[in-house]
Amino acid sequence: MISRFCFNISIQENLKNILNILFFKKNNFELNLKKEMSKIYNDSNFYFFDYGRTAFFEILSDIKKKTKKRKILINSLTLFEVINIIIYSGFSPVFVDNKKNTFQTEIDLNNFKSDLNEIAGIVVTHLNGINHNIIQLKKQIESHNNDGEKIYLIEDCAVAMGAHIDGQRVGTFGDFGFLSFNIMKNITSYTGGVLLDNQKMIEVDNFKYRRLSKINILKKAIFIFIIQLLNTKLIFPLFFKFIKYSYKYSFNFVLKKYRTDFEVKIENNFPSRFCFLMHDFQKKILLNQFKDLEIKQINRTSKSKFYFDSLKKIKNLNFPQDEFNEKNIFLEFPIICDLKKTKNELFEYLLDKKIDVKNYYYKNCSEEKIYNSYNSICLNSKSISENIIMLPVHEKITKDYQQKIVDIIKSFYSKYN
Repeated sequence: MISRFCFNISIQENLKNILNILFFKKNNFELNLKKEMSKIYNDSNFYFFDYGRTAFFEILSDIKKKTKKRKILINSLTLFEVINIIIYSGFSPVFVDNKKNTFQTEIDLNNFKSDLNEIAGIVVTHLNGINHNIIQLKKQIESHNNDGEKIYLIEDCAVAMGAHIDGQRVGTFGDFGFLSFNIMKNITSYTGGVLLDNQKMIEVDNFKYRRLSKINILKKAIFIFIIQLLNTKLIFPLFFKFIKYSYKYSFNFVLKKYRTDFEVKIENNFPSRFCFLMHDFQKKILLNQFKDLEIKQINRTSKSKFYFDSLKKIKNLNFPQDEFNEKNIFLEFPIICDLKKTKNELFEYLLDKKIDVKNYYYKNCSEEKIYNSYNSICLNSKSISENIIMLPVHEKITKDYQQKIVDIIKSFYSKYN
């Protein structure tokens, strides 16, 4: 059995970090990290936070100072925390649907002519590492900006670091972009996020944010170390039994990872637990990983292509795109079932066969009761969010194990043919 979890920091590296953090001394890691990031993200200004959502909050806070408009267009298929940040920042979300059975978003300014005088910004969410066709949208925005008040273009690249369109990295097309370096990403600093200021418009007030202490980092590292122990070959088979039981009987603290029917909540203000700058030790961790970034991305893309090529002839399955695009970056590979009932059956079938997979972590936010006042119907996003299963593509997934997953899925669908 192989866990779907595989952190970009090995258990040995993590243990070394735990031992080193208390004796860490500040150095010029931020300067060197900016140099490395400039090789990928050109001449942007970089601001480092403890979470990607904090970078997004800072972007919206800056836009709010520059305009009286108070609407933000965004894909309905996203993390509800992202929608909450729009609300915390004093804006109202305008939900946009996906194209049917794809991760591409139907953002066309011609469909929002009546709202253009109220739209302050557009968030392009590069879903699951699959880049949005942002070039056409950017041309529309530039045309509008020549004649009217500026609309800001923001790229959510939290799960798309390294993806590119015609050689240009996603995150560099808009006015702003933001990245996430949480523990499940292709490079990680336990938690962490970066604001990409492509137009050099922002001046971040560091006094608004606290600095993480060494104890904060130590707690993160120890927590991840415990998860890593649970995912070792010796312990994981027992842990997996607990996962199966939790999924079927609704243990709340695993619902978010294995079920999608949890309640969305919103706090009164941007939570203070996210108001931190990235620690220098986190920057050191990131810097050490950049040298292997391209190799890891190629590895994930190759495994994703194997799933695509092996499963694309199954009539009852859909994929995010009709043709596989090797410029996309996959943290996990999504397959889209034709019906929610079929998806649930396949999900449990895979678990019964001891294959660790998960539901999609983005929700169709437009249908959440808490956002009813924003009044949008996004049926394609609803269908996608309900019918997706995520297949693992991390470095510990072998070709034989991938073939086993493919064979199990084909076996499941054989009863429909």
